[in-house]
Amino acid sequence: MIVDCSKPYAAGLRMMIVACMFAALPCAAATTDAESVSPERQHTWWAGPGYWDRRHAAKLREIASGPKEYDFVFLGDSITHSWEGWSDPADLEAVDKAYGQGMLKFRNGPGRKVWNEMKKEFRLFNLGCAGDTTQNVLWRIDHGELEGYRTRGVALMIGTNNSEPAEEIAEGIKAVVRRILEKQPEAKVVLMPIFPAEHSPSAPRRIRNAKASELAKTVADGRRVIWLDFNSAFLEKDGTLSPEMMPDYLHPLEHGYRLWRAAIEPVMRKVIAGDLKNNELNKEVKR
Repeated sequence: MIVDCSKPYAAGLRMMIVACMFAALPCAAATTDAESVSPERQHTWWAGPGYWDRRHAAKLREIASGPKEYDFVFLGDSITHSWEGWSDPADLEAVDKAYGQGMLKFRNGPGRKVWNEMKKEFRLFNLGCAGDTTQNVLWRIDHGELEGYRTRGVALMIGTNNSEPAEEIAEGIKAVVRRILEKQPEAKVVLMPIFPAEHSPSAPRRIRNAKASELAKTVADGRRVIWLDFNSAFLEKDGTLSPEMMPDYLHPLEHGYRLWRAAIEPVMRKVIAGDLKNNELNKEVKR
């Protein structure tokens, strides 16, 4: 069943429909002991004390003073965060220092230019936070970051900072999806696999993350949760990842964000228009 959020459903019917859609999704392993599903605060080290709390507090202020409706929220870790980059003076100093010392291989906000271009068409809200795991995203969701406004869609890419086995990372990703649907019951989730990391396709981290993504994919029903995979666009023909695409073999430069934009914008338009058809997804994105 597909819910058209533009239709004036009666309140009782709407709640019944939402309940049915949750029931149709794969059930969460409520008794799992996986750390990846347990909400927790992030204890940062590279950005200095207080960075994560400042970012969270700033986003809550943005929610309180900002629009009450968005087209899309982008939720994730530093890769999502880098669409807009850091803005707090204390964090800017830390990031600039890390770049100067070679700890970071890219300057602040490599996706910012592309993000600002997208904002000319879409009402966007960035909830990326550098260093986040599935646990940290769950904590942020539980503490107000998906409340106080309505969004038509949520773009989610998370998991690269998790260190658990692939099966547990997948459970964490699925837990985040379900929490999003609880907080934003009228939204669609565009779920993406963990972006490729490391130079070689045989790198253990790449293999683990690919397995976790494939397992997490089962939560996508093509209606409420849409699977969008364009990872191949980041890679060379032999499957390697080049430093020109991701200088630290993890974070894209501007060209990578343009590939991301090319892949997701058509889906965003269809979600907003309410005419998304699952068979039109996952088209090849040209480099």
